[in-house]
Amino acid sequence: MEAAPTMIERLRRSPLGADPGEQLDAQSTIRRRHLRRALELIAADPGRCTRASIARDSQFTSATASSLVAELIQLGLVAESAPLASTGGKRATGLALDPDGFVICVVLVRPREVRAALISLDGRCVADAGIPADGPLDAADVAAAVAGATADYTGRILATCIQSPGVTDGRTVVESVLMGWRDEPLAEVVEAAIGAPVFVLNDADGEALNESAFDESRGVQRLFVRLGEGVGGAVTVDGVVVPGAHQRAGEIGHVRIVFDEEAPICKCGAPGCVEAVASLSAMLGEDYHDELDFAEVDALAARPGAAERLDAGAYAIARLLRILAAMLDPHEVVLGGAAPALGEEFLERVRRAFDDNPAKGTGGAGIRFARARSTYERLVGPARHALSSTLGVPLILPAPEGAPEEAASDEAGEPGERAAG
Repeated sequence: MEAAPTMIERLRRSPLGADPGEQLDAQSTIRRRHLRRALELIAADPGRCTRASIARDSQFTSATASSLVAELIQLGLVAESAPLASTGGKRATGLALDPDGFVICVVLVRPREVRAALISLDGRCVADAGIPADGPLDAADVAAAVAGATADYTGRILATCIQSPGVTDGRTVVESVLMGWRDEPLAEVVEAAIGAPVFVLNDADGEALNESAFDESRGVQRLFVRLGEGVGGAVTVDGVVVPGAHQRAGEIGHVRIVFDEEAPICKCGAPGCVEAVASLSAMLGEDYHDELDFAEVDALAARPGAAERLDAGAYAIARLLRILAAMLDPHEVVLGGAAPALGEEFLERVRRAFDDNPAKGTGGAGIRFARARSTYERLVGPARHALSSTLGVPLILPAPEGAPEEAASDEAGEPGERAAG
């Protein structure tokens, strides 16, 4: 007797679960478009969306709306919730994304750690674990860490997004100075280990998407700069990362910005790179790494000589931002990564240096730190990217303010946790 198809198998056989870029026949294409529309409406108004409201808002017939909902429930993406208050007739049944079905895996790769977290379709972090690295990492090490961290969710992982330093084409890390990688086949190796589609994002792109997930209006253009052991940038327009002609937009870490004879030598071997002056490793010393908590960063910032290096780093960042902002004319500039760990005094140093070097004819762009980094806020951007790449719609919306997280991070003293407090 043939075994019943798994959740993943059922989804893959449906028009919705087909590769978003796959050419379907006309009937399947229409069905996929309608299923996506129904999913978007349910995700936007969970618990209050009904079959009737889907029909009304999409101009579907009642029969079509009911058919779409039935298929989404059968696929494990949607569940019925509590009946709504009566408006004079039969009480309608609310609809929401199924909280107990599929999960999205988000993997944060760092030189010293692989962190894997799982997000339910209704936006809860249901698991979050950091796996320390014993030495230099490669794709096999990442795959083993992810497989171990997700073993209890086999068959439920809808998609995975890996956020890694370096240049990526969405499947492979083409080059990463920080990780020591060249043509590292992350997606292929991790897919083989967990049996779910994998997408790879540059770390700055992933964090920029976190910010975009909370935009309250359309059309926001943002310049995002990530500071940590390295320096990277990203530009988003209306929540979409601008990749560049060669998938290398935002690779600013190894642009030379210091030209005097005493320019520091970068890890890449060249003098005067942005990373050699403005990375946290450059400003706080070789003891800095991205897994440090706020107290440890504070201790490094209090060491002799650190204030002078922080001044130099703030000036270099401001100089870089002035050039980039003049070229891109963004609505705002956001400093992310571990930058918030340096505190408001560092942010003011950057702002002053930026304002002290005005450029005629350019627009104004405020500079701020990335938002407080709860576990959820660190994951929502890559999770939405994975969903959009798999189903054609991002689905997961930012969790309501103050909403509790189901799985507590084991990363005590996380920089975002202090900022949130």
